[in-house]
Amino acid sequence: MNDKTVEMKGVSKNYISGSDRLHVLKDVDLSLYAGESVAVVGASGCGKSTLLNLLGGLDRADSGSITACGYPVSSLEERDLTAYRSLGVGFVFQFHYLLKDFTAAENVMLPMVMSGRSRRESLEAAMAALESVNTSDRADHYPSQLSGGERQRVALARAVINDPPLVLADEPTGNLDEDHKEMVARLLFSLTTQAGKTLLLVTHAPDLASRADRTMRLSEGRLVQV
Repeated sequence: MNDKTVEMKGVSKNYISGSDRLHVLKDVDLSLYAGESVAVVGASGCGKSTLLNLLGGLDRADSGSITACGYPVSSLEERDLTAYRSLGVGFVFQFHYLLKDFTAAENVMLPMVMSGRSRRESLEAAMAALESVNTSDRADHYPSQLSGGERQRVALARAVINDPPLVLADEPTGNLDEDHKEMVARLLFSLTTQAGKTLLLVTHAPDLASRADRTMRLSEGRLVQV
């Protein structure tokens, strides 16, 4: 078996809504390995995005432990969480979240610049990343000048610019038309699993989930193999 990238043990997460306590995740266990792609499916509001947010260090679990890319994510201080989010994990969301006043190249190079790399090195890497998603000819364009599919491809390039071992994708094709869904899906898998990265994606799309090595379902706070 390949090296283990992710280990979640007994992870639970609750939210308070008025006088109610919502048990979103209940004692979730999950192991992910290098080069593996895993899809998580489930009804809207079942906790799929919460699962990604905990694993990505964007939220804290109420109990249990999370280790990813060699980082003890569930016990990291904020400074170390920032390093983990910068170097350990790449994020792809349903919406691109590109900065509107930055060009495509500037958006892609930003994670490298923020991690202390030179602007020249970052720009060279950004151009290579844009080339890998067939968007280098749009490097000097702003998000408002790009199509929806182009914006998502730029966001994908940004997610892998720091060569993270783990990529988390939250409905990555959910906001695209059919042609762009296929292109982004193909690029997402080719950029991650072929490079030995671990890909965890949540989706409502059966065709996208079917591309993964295995599929898990989140229901009533429990994560089970499909």
